[in-house]
Amino acid sequence: MIQKLRWKFVLINMLIVTAILVSIGTVMVVSTRDSLRKDSINLLRQAVSEDFALSWPLTPNDDRGFSFEEEDVSLPYFTVAVGVDGTTFLLDNQFGTIDEDELVDVVALCLAEQSDMGLLRSYGLRYMRVSTRTGWRIAFADISQERSTLRSLYITLLFISLGALAAFFVLSLLLARWAVRPVERSWAQQRQFVSDASHELKTPLSVIVSNVDMLQECGESLNDRELRWLDNIRASSDQMTYLVEELLTLARAENDQSGKELVKEAVPLSDLVTDEALLFEPILYEAGKELDDHITENLLVTGDPGKLRRLVNILLDNARKYADSPSVVSLRLEPEGTKRVRLTVNTKGEPIPHDQLERIFERFYRADQARASEGFGLGLSIASQIAQEHGGRLWAESSPDEGNTFLFSMPRLREENKVLAGHTSY
Repeated sequence: MIQKLRWKFVLINMLIVTAILVSIGTVMVVSTRDSLRKDSINLLRQAVSEDFALSWPLTPNDDRGFSFEEEDVSLPYFTVAVGVDGTTFLLDNQFGTIDEDELVDVVALCLAEQSDMGLLRSYGLRYMRVSTRTGWRIAFADISQERSTLRSLYITLLFISLGALAAFFVLSLLLARWAVRPVERSWAQQRQFVSDASHELKTPLSVIVSNVDMLQECGESLNDRELRWLDNIRASSDQMTYLVEELLTLARAENDQSGKELVKEAVPLSDLVTDEALLFEPILYEAGKELDDHITENLLVTGDPGKLRRLVNILLDNARKYADSPSVVSLRLEPEGTKRVRLTVNTKGEPIPHDQLERIFERFYRADQARASEGFGLGLSIASQIAQEHGGRLWAESSPDEGNTFLFSMPRLREENKVLAGHTSY
């Protein structure tokens, strides 16, 4: 839980920083692009509005090349005039050497456009044209510098953002460790308290149970009322003993060393689930429920057979407690793809609200408060812990039509280890 909280803290920090960087980058790109576009348009507007002396006419059949000496201008541009007969005149050239045929093609392409201002992307030019008494006056500006500036800005922002994200990621890890430290300390103290309290409670409970047993065995002089009191004490003591054992199980599972002590061996899960189904079949029958089981044979996993048996036991016992009577409890064990196995327990009953499907795996939480006397709300929490220890996942689904379904998925035993499972007891 502490690890999840730490990573959640890091994720939130990174999302905030990413949103800020994206916002800043977007503003910079948009403002720079608009500024460059505005400068280019102002240049074109000035170029088409000025009166220039006419240069010699150009036609597609002219084989003369020509060039003008470049001046110091902010953007390369050139201006042409087009007569009503299609003759093209070069009015001003701040562009450099211009190929005659390309100039004629550019002018023809511009005149074919519907808008008086736009881009000729294939030539990398922005144009602006105005109608005159003798035809058209068109100004062209080079946008290669505009593109190059934006491209450099993109690359610069990308490297700055990646560097900033990397730095903030490291900083977030350090901050998360510092921020979560009080919670981690408190959680460790709580866990230690539960473990110590459970151990301390076991001794007085054992004394109470032993004394009750002795009184019942040597209680010939006790009347029926007094014997009934002893039965009540014994029943409550057994209930408290069960609660203490459940708390100890959770404490051991949450202990930092539990992962190292987990027994890992080849487990024939199909046989294990079959045995649990046979054990619960008469119990469910007595509760007015029928067990319908479909178990795929020869499914093997790696893990602790005792804990896996406990998980299956918890799910079937949960079905016994909360399934409608009469109803059918469906138990399925089947492959999930080629690398995992899935255990499914489906019951018909009051649907679990969707906002409680995750909370039911919290300790002491029960979605059905009307059945508060059924257990202590620790079983599903223990089962979820066992699933995590085995690299699996336990979750619940609920719908009015399908009922309540608990699903457990975990990795399947690799093919090369299956031969060992035949010699493993569980």
